[in-house]
Amino acid sequence: MPVDEYGGNDSSDAQEPPASAIFAQIMRQAAAKAAPRRVRRPAPNFEESPSLEPEIEPPQIRRVRPRLPMPRSGSFASGFLGTIFVVVISTALVATLLMFFVDPEFLDPLVVQGLQLDRADIVNASLPTPAQTPVWMQRIGIISGHRGRDSGAICEDGFGNLLLREVDINFAVARRVVARLQARNYAVDMLDEVDPRLENYRAAALISIHANTCYDFGEYVSGYIVAISEARPRTGVDAFLRECIAINYGASVPLRRSFTLTEDLTNYHVWQKIHPLTPGTILEMGYMLADQATLTEDPDLLAEAITAGILCFIENAGTVPGSVASDASPGYIVPILATPTPVYFR
Repeated sequence: MPVDEYGGNDSSDAQEPPASAIFAQIMRQAAAKAAPRRVRRPAPNFEESPSLEPEIEPPQIRRVRPRLPMPRSGSFASGFLGTIFVVVISTALVATLLMFFVDPEFLDPLVVQGLQLDRADIVNASLPTPAQTPVWMQRIGIISGHRGRDSGAICEDGFGNLLLREVDINFAVARRVVARLQARNYAVDMLDEVDPRLENYRAAALISIHANTCYDFGEYVSGYIVAISEARPRTGVDAFLRECIAINYGASVPLRRSFTLTEDLTNYHVWQKIHPLTPGTILEMGYMLADQATLTEDPDLLAEAITAGILCFIENAGTVPGSVASDASPGYIVPILATPTPVYFR
């Protein structure tokens, strides 16, 4: 039976190939004609020609385009300064252009008024802002001697009966001093002899109130004593506080000032506890034997004298005392000079 070119039977009743097969055959023939012809070389036979060596194709050389060197970036500081310079120059140019080429009437009057400063505002802006006074500079500490620890010095009769205790005298005066200072709106701390608050205590002033011994020395011993720590400067703020207390106390209380200092006064245990910048002084108001009437009959007089001495220091601290208070004084005497206290014996 005759066969056609597509492998089918050459008969009238044979079916024709599908269109997709015809189209695929045409595309294969077109691709074969368009593809470049490669000449395949026969592989060399090294056994027949031992001298022949395999042909090595030369390596392809690829041209590399040289890179241009990149400029090095400057440091952060130079870049920052450069930016600042550009901003300043730009601002100056803009301000110059606005000044010469902008009509003042073009701006809103409210904007112009807001940019202007009153002379009073400039003066007030130049004045320094007052600093707030620290709390410790508004505080005063009053120690009631021996309170909370012991009775202090005592007076007895010939039979050993207790007549008078120092701790009671001290407290009667100390609480009156606190009340007078609080009435003047000062912050006041009533402190015991061994008060835990004394550790690193910070205040504008600290006064420890005591009465001297009731011991019979065989002679008449009278007077009040005011002392400071021997570690403090002799002409510093502590000395000024001492002199304010001494002079004002002596001006009201009918007792003379005694300069008989002891180790208990100049090396008082409180001096090792309080803050180094807290001025402190200790007052022995009088001897409990010779000055007993003064110490017990009028505690208000003693409290008023001590309060005057404290105000003398508080209201004049930081200034140079130059004169004794006149008739128009606030009620206390300002010492001319805080002189060192003479020491007669230790």
